[in-house]
Amino acid sequence: MFKLSSLFKKQKFSEENQKAAEDSMESLRTRINILNQKAINLEENYPEQRKAIQECFNILNSIEPSSSVRAGKFEQQIAVSITKVSTECDQVFATKDEKKLTSEIKLLSRVIRERQNADLVQEE
Repeated sequence: MFKLSSLFKKQKFSEENQKAAEDSMESLRTRINILNQKAINLEENYPEQRKAIQECFNILNSIEPSSSVRAGKFEQQIAVSITKVSTECDQVFATKDEKKLTSEIKLLSRVIRERQNADLVQEE
């Protein structure tokens, strides 16, 4: 009887983890969608940056939810990075200096790619 109860608790915990993972990815998808919409304004003067944000959008939307701790850490970093890129999108029109924007987009791209591979196990 104890094993059955323990199994049920583990399954419930797994379902809760899966729901949290799905919610986390949905939140990131919403954020990157808003950023992607904002980046449309970059098209004329900063097409490379616009293209890079679009690529981040596409990759992030292809990532499946994961309840792993590693994936969760990358998702936290992605959320922060999206905010930084969004802020730089606003600033670039005032400063006309795309270096900081380009740098933040590269960081966002890197952390999205790390999250994309977070659950892959390297065989030795």
